[in-house]
Amino acid sequence: MAFWDKFKPTRPAPVTAKSMNRPVFSRVGPGQAVATPHRYDRLSDEGYRQNVIAYRAVGLVARACASVPMRLYRGDDMLSDHPILSLLARPNPRVRGENFIYNLVGYHLIAGNAYALAVGPDGRAPKELWLMRPDTVNVLEGQDGLPSGFEQKVAGKTQRYGARSVLHWKTFNPLSDWYGMAPLEAAALSVDAFNEGSRWNLALIQNGGAPSGVLYSEAGDAPLTDEQFSHLKAEVERRYTGGSNAGRPLLLEGGLKWQEMGMSPRDMDWTAAKNMSAREIAMAFGVPPQMLGIPDAQTYSNYSEARQSLWEDTVIPMLIEIANELTNWLTPMFGDRSLTLKPDLDDVPALEAKRTARFDRIANAGFLSDAEKRRMLGMGKSAKD
Repeated sequence: MAFWDKFKPTRPAPVTAKSMNRPVFSRVGPGQAVATPHRYDRLSDEGYRQNVIAYRAVGLVARACASVPMRLYRGDDMLSDHPILSLLARPNPRVRGENFIYNLVGYHLIAGNAYALAVGPDGRAPKELWLMRPDTVNVLEGQDGLPSGFEQKVAGKTQRYGARSVLHWKTFNPLSDWYGMAPLEAAALSVDAFNEGSRWNLALIQNGGAPSGVLYSEAGDAPLTDEQFSHLKAEVERRYTGGSNAGRPLLLEGGLKWQEMGMSPRDMDWTAAKNMSAREIAMAFGVPPQMLGIPDAQTYSNYSEARQSLWEDTVIPMLIEIANELTNWLTPMFGDRSLTLKPDLDDVPALEAKRTARFDRIANAGFLSDAEKRRMLGMGKSAKD
């Protein structure tokens, strides 16, 4: 089963509206809407809603990213009060900043694309930020190789926005200049194998814990009549299928015999195959398998090391990327390109052991002065300095 069936591209109709403090219609042209190169609904349903490994992996990464506050700097000075900080703390009346980042990362991981819309009067700083579901957005291809705008279709209505009004955070896609590639696309075969295995196991339970087979007669002079066949089938379904009938012996008469037709779970190496698929799905999201409860996946000696790897290899790089995307998108709207957003990693529990080791190493370095030690630890000057 493939997840990435393509939409047919459509040519949009121009839409205009007056500038208001709400989602604004912007005239964009000329350009052709390039349809998303995969089916977001299939990715979300089969790869996330019906797959416990992907569901848990996305939740771990998104929740970790949402737990880290963003700090705003002008040069080396951290600002404690600024409209950008207020906007990120409460992007719109419906969500807080943590929920906004959680959903932004979730869209990014499931679709490979995440879109945020800045809403406010033209030529002024935005008042609100709204996330747009990836399957409702098309990128409008510009003449210079850059997007000329974005088009959103919701409830049969089409709205267009200028390129600067929308943040498009996407993954690398070697086959598209306009859309990112979802991690679930790389893990599609593993997702299918895991889900089909779960369905097979459920069907096995519902069929009385026995694999499929056939009833046959070696000495029968004539085949069963339609009435006899229907009666026999109904009796087998009534007496020997379903969880309440699991393990009940099959009583045969009239020379009938049972021949098993399917492979047993042992023949299929059931558990090992399912665990292998789960590990591959976890790998696509950059989550250590043992954090998802996958057995026989002890890459790290303990859970603490696996947790630290999740932060260092996946969460922190993603946080830095989010901070850079928001900096490049928001600061020009506030008229100050000297501003920089950075994630505050000082209080992350998973990195406590590493912070302590670094502090001790620097503090015990006799060849460094106190001022040099404070500077390396990110501290300000002391009163003596």
